[in-house]
Amino acid sequence: MRLIGIPSLYIVSFFSLLLCLFLNAEDFDISEFPLVIKEHTAWDLEGAEDRIDTYRKGDFSIVLQMKSGEVIPRGVEYDLKQVKHDFLFGGSLAADWSVPEKKWYPQFKEYFAKLFNYATVNFYWSSHEKVRGEWDYDSAPLSSEIYQWAKDQGMVVKGHPLMWHQVLPDWIKDSERSVRKINKDIKKHVKNLIKGYPEIDHWDAYNEVPGIVWKDEDLGMRRWQAYKGHEIVDNKFVSGPGYVTEAIMEIARKYRPDGYYVLNHYQHSDPFYHKQIQYCLDEGIDFEAIGIQTHMHSETQSFSEASLWAALESYNQYEKPIFLSEVSVLSCGIFEDWRGLDVQEKAWQYAMDNKLPIPLLEGSPELERYQSEMTRDFYTLAFSHPQVESITWWTITDLDPWRGMPSGLLNVDGEPKPVYYVLDELINEQWNTSKEGELSDQAMFEFRGFYGSYEVSVDIDGRSYLGYFDASKESDKTLTVTVYEYENL
Repeated sequence: MRLIGIPSLYIVSFFSLLLCLFLNAEDFDISEFPLVIKEHTAWDLEGAEDRIDTYRKGDFSIVLQMKSGEVIPRGVEYDLKQVKHDFLFGGSLAADWSVPEKKWYPQFKEYFAKLFNYATVNFYWSSHEKVRGEWDYDSAPLSSEIYQWAKDQGMVVKGHPLMWHQVLPDWIKDSERSVRKINKDIKKHVKNLIKGYPEIDHWDAYNEVPGIVWKDEDLGMRRWQAYKGHEIVDNKFVSGPGYVTEAIMEIARKYRPDGYYVLNHYQHSDPFYHKQIQYCLDEGIDFEAIGIQTHMHSETQSFSEASLWAALESYNQYEKPIFLSEVSVLSCGIFEDWRGLDVQEKAWQYAMDNKLPIPLLEGSPELERYQSEMTRDFYTLAFSHPQVESITWWTITDLDPWRGMPSGLLNVDGEPKPVYYVLDELINEQWNTSKEGELSDQAMFEFRGFYGSYEVSVDIDGRSYLGYFDASKESDKTLTVTVYEYENL
């Protein structure tokens, strides 16, 4: 890797102007924090392909039958195609706020749907409730319209989140309002989400619980956590942090006992996240999956092959599915550690709050190549781990990058970057099953394929027939599939 200073082609020209005109130069001077320009060395991935074959595929025998009961003759040719994965390859629809305004929004949706069967949609509280008691899920961008679109595409949809100490309305952030009133509003809000959106398949429960330690002690949500039993001293939990998870899950289970709830945090090695998980398990507070974020915005947040595998292995003890819930691999330089990243994020937040141009770190063809190569190895290793059941890419375009650090699959004009084609190749080709052949006796054929949904077609006496079936890890390994003539489908 190599280092470059901030005053370079990797920062758009207007950023220094923004710093001079709108920001406190001392507080937001990032020139002392050089960017790391990464060069990817291919991971060994020893054993990854064997693990993928073991954990992601199964052997199946398929017997075809016609609705009429007619026997399908031996030797008839069949064409088998996988049309959906069981594994949840996800993308976020909660970050690209300006995309719906673009003329290429329809193409954005097409690109998204080609890759992903799992969509995270935003339920950020203050984005949809500007006035207390007046919930509006239609006006904000990337809300009801994109949510309904994802459902219409047959995607599994995750609501993000039931609760968080960010993006809060003023009456919840309030430093003086009664914590009992805040508690009442929180309970009502979670109830309304659960009951109001029964079509949501998954929910992030309380997002990033341990992160509350970095919030002001007078913040309404921090006072609410204390009200629930969390004691924090010197940015460390003396008691907690499982109590608020318990409080949110009690409401969620009351109104949707069969819901699928995910814990989620931004730091996989945070001991308090592990403590939160263990508390829930010890106290019988049931949840379905563990979410781990992997936003690689700095050297200290980035992963090597060994560190990613170690992180995943460290969660095996909990015997829960692992969701890599928010993945960011950047196509710009990254900071060495949290200090430069903190300044960049504050500058970005200032610009967002004051409707100024985003201080964007620029990329290059070389950095886009790094992004694509790193993503290929990251996804391959993660997909090979038996506990991982979902991987979600966070920012889809470079139009509204979080922290002003582009990590999109599409560029600012909505066009695919090299990383998009890498994921397309992995998801739709390398990790996808198709087969052609001839039926044996009893109209049977056998195949080994990735778990998911399939269509099979045959031509008999000049007529075309089609059938569908699911081949999952839990399904029978011998399946009888009825095929229907095309015109009757």
